[in-house]
Amino acid sequence: MKIAIVGAGALGSVIGSLLWEAGLDPVLLERNPEEVEHARTNGVFIEGVSGDRNVRPRIYNEDAGIRGIDLVIVLVKSYDTKGACSTIQRILSDDGSILTIQNGVGNFEILNEEFPGRVLAGVTTMGAMTIAKGRVRHTGFGPTHLGEVNGEISERVITIRDTLRLMNGGSVHESDNALGLVWSKLIINAAINAPATLLGLRNGDLPIPESGRQLITMIVNECVAVVEAKGIRLLFQEPETEIFKVCAGTSGNLNSMFQDILAGRRTEIDFINGAIAAHARSLNLEAPVNETLTMLIRSLEATGDVRIPNH
Repeated sequence: MKIAIVGAGALGSVIGSLLWEAGLDPVLLERNPEEVEHARTNGVFIEGVSGDRNVRPRIYNEDAGIRGIDLVIVLVKSYDTKGACSTIQRILSDDGSILTIQNGVGNFEILNEEFPGRVLAGVTTMGAMTIAKGRVRHTGFGPTHLGEVNGEISERVITIRDTLRLMNGGSVHESDNALGLVWSKLIINAAINAPATLLGLRNGDLPIPESGRQLITMIVNECVAVVEAKGIRLLFQEPETEIFKVCAGTSGNLNSMFQDILAGRRTEIDFINGAIAAHARSLNLEAPVNETLTMLIRSLEATGDVRIPNH
């Protein structure tokens, strides 16, 4: 199977390296030419739970003439998904498939509009973060789940599952509830990422004060109202309990939104809390907490050059 990873950030680099070490020879596509040149010249140094080593998977800027890809794994930021479609169009084989394991909601819909019937939805809890140019920390192994949005356990789902299981630590599973996967992860991200970013906290510190736990409850209640109105089946019965478990299990982590703010990058807030607020409006529901969090994060993005240091 010819595999391409569109988006060679921290997670894309880790997954690409694990696939490369499994002998699958993936192609990594990254639009930043400086990152590509650095990786091609020096390799990518991976540290963390999968070991410390320098790896050299194939990496190119844009598509560089790549064609006939059987599986495109999309890992660009959600706001870049639409722009990535032109690259995917060029590289995907006539019967190739696309797998999105991005954060937030809306990515499947964007991709499926361009490539109807060829997109699988999934989530992963594998963790990674960029330490410096060409240096990535693999912060945790975690399961990956994928499936058809109609719930079918298709032959291509099984084939892709078995291929990805060749990775070191490749805990990969098929699912008959792909939409539930995506929305379940969305609720976790919505309840942790924006609040912890705004408060300057590691994940584990967010629910320590009672006020933090109450904030999580308020976010979850708005999310659950949207999910129930849409008829989506979550993976867990008690979202708050699951969120507290995630906070404990990733207690030392700075979430990806926090990392983006610290690095002066745009966040994915519009595809997380902003998406929940937008879905609520379309359903004539109210989501004032998610609306407020969205505006606060947007304000953080817009004020990085004038903010008082350490605030």
